[in-house]
Amino acid sequence: MKKVFQQPAISIDRLLQHSRYLEYITKRVLTYLPDEFSGKISVLGFSSRLSNKGKQQSLIISAISAAWASKLRFYTPTLKRSISAEPQFSQLGKITIKVASANISTKKDKKMPNYSHNAAEIIQDSAQFIENDELKEALIRLARNVGGQ
Repeated sequence: MKKVFQQPAISIDRLLQHSRYLEYITKRVLTYLPDEFSGKISVLGFSSRLSNKGKQQSLIISAISAAWASKLRFYTPTLKRSISAEPQFSQLGKITIKVASANISTKKDKKMPNYSHNAAEIIQDSAQFIENDELKEALIRLARNVGGQ
C-alpha cells in the first residue's frame, strides 16, 4: 500500500477513476441479475480488443465463491443478451467468470493432534517392509514428523 501512495497524484487519480468505472459496470451488471447477487459479484475488468471479427469486448466478473460463480454461469447467456443491448456494451463477445481467492493462511494449524512416540515407531517399522521406495521414504518422513512433536 505504501508504494501506491508514493506514486504521482495523477497515477492515483487514474487508479481511483478506474475503480469507480468498475463499480459502475458492476452496478450495470447487477441490474440484469436477481437481487441475491448483490454483494456476491464484482466486475474485475472490461476491455476491448480488435480481432479478425472486428472490435470485441470482454467482461471479467468475480464471484465470492464457486457456488456463486456457478449460479452466475447459469445467468450468463441472459446477462450477455441483456447487457449487449446497451450501446457501451454492444460489442460484448465474452463474459469470463472467476472465483475470488480466499485469504488462505500458510501458518501451521496449532490444533494438530498429538501423536505418541509409539505411533512414530509403528510407522517407522512398517516402512521397512515397503518395497516402493517413494512410499517408503514418505513413511519415514512421516514417522520423523510424528515423532518430532
